[in-house]
Amino acid sequence: MSLDDLRKDRHEAALSDFSRAIAIDPNYAWARYQRGQIYRDMGRHDDALEDFSRAIELAPDDAAFLAERGETYRVMRRYDEALTDFSQAIALDSDYAWALGSRGQVYRSLRRYDEALADLSRAIELRPSMSWVIAERGELLRTLGRTDEAISDFTQAVTIQPDYVWALGHRAIAYREQERYTEALADLEAAIQLDSSQAWLYAERGEAQRLSGNLDEALEDLSRAIDLDPNYAWALASRGAARRTMGQTDEALEDLSRAIDLDPGYIWALSQRATLYRSLRRYDEALADFSRVIDLNPSHVSALAERGEIHRLHKRYEEAIADFSRAIEAKSDYAWAIGSRGQALRALNRNSEALEDFTRAAELRPDEAWIVAERGETLRLLRRYEEAITDLSKAIELNPQDSWAYSRRGAAYQSLKIFEEAFIDLTRAVEIDPNNAWAWAQRGSLFRQM
Repeated sequence: MSLDDLRKDRHEAALSDFSRAIAIDPNYAWARYQRGQIYRDMGRHDDALEDFSRAIELAPDDAAFLAERGETYRVMRRYDEALTDFSQAIALDSDYAWALGSRGQVYRSLRRYDEALADLSRAIELRPSMSWVIAERGELLRTLGRTDEAISDFTQAVTIQPDYVWALGHRAIAYREQERYTEALADLEAAIQLDSSQAWLYAERGEAQRLSGNLDEALEDLSRAIDLDPNYAWALASRGAARRTMGQTDEALEDLSRAIDLDPGYIWALSQRATLYRSLRRYDEALADFSRVIDLNPSHVSALAERGEIHRLHKRYEEAIADFSRAIEAKSDYAWAIGSRGQALRALNRNSEALEDFTRAAELRPDEAWIVAERGETLRLLRRYEEAITDLSKAIELNPQDSWAYSRRGAAYQSLKIFEEAFIDLTRAVEIDPNNAWAWAQRGSLFRQM
């Protein structure tokens, strides 16, 4: 075998030599340990486990053998077995930084975050230059919402290893979560320059472009990610969201549905498709998707509120109130849900309760014209006309093209027998919206009363 051939396929060459050594000496533990690592790198995990297990039988107190078998279990997502091996390795060598870092990865995968943080931090104390462990701790901190600390760790990892693609990409994710899109895009550009074969890097750059409002660029990157990995549900869902924003509804539905087919429990994709269905007035399909989201996550605030809104639009007010209430219980400052519950309560003539909701919503969002207008209408129905006019006037100031608010203020003036102001408001209402039947009828009643 020539040197060039060896360079072309070093794994196969090494595998051949180690296998020859083991054939000569079946109890050669170190050769089995080395061959096990090659098998794992080649994706031949069962063969790797067999070699590592035999090596451990031959040398049960060798921490490295245990740790490498633990790593193989970790790659196979057999986390309990991985944990056992890593813990035995660490018991044999309490300063084994690599095993501590790897056990920290397992703890993170099991969502045992405190233990993960302890292991990763201890590994870094022992080996401050181990960039992959620093980056792993950064990802853990990002998961915990400690984004500034995460970015600090990712930066340290990249400083140690400037071509560390994984750390660059995950620092970009942290920047994106902080809405620092320029920095996120810079990191992703650098990562792609280093390795243009990774679908997830294009997908992340596409998502950062989408959130930045650069929809054409987002579409290009997300499509590239899907070309590299046609079954990439996250990229399909993100492209669907971009297409929804661009008004490409058929293509958006196709992408979102494909993402959900690949991952039926993908909550974000289900929520995006449900929102799209609702905008298309395909309410039954929207209701089914929002209900599926709620089945998967009973405290999903936006899905509860959106389903409540569909119930309200279909005059299923009790069901609407139940959903809005659950959303508000989960997020007490959710002004939109509070205001929408107020609308449902008023539809049931529960005006005092509606007024409480609109007042609370207005305190949270004092410049939200529709909330102020809805409180004004509730006050009008409670015959508190002066207060109603105050609220409706503020709503009109916030949104001068609100035909609905003009018509309700006109009705309040009419109840106070201020006919000239009533006529002006009702006329303005039908000028803004000639299809405002309520305003036409109200002006008709004004003519009869004058």
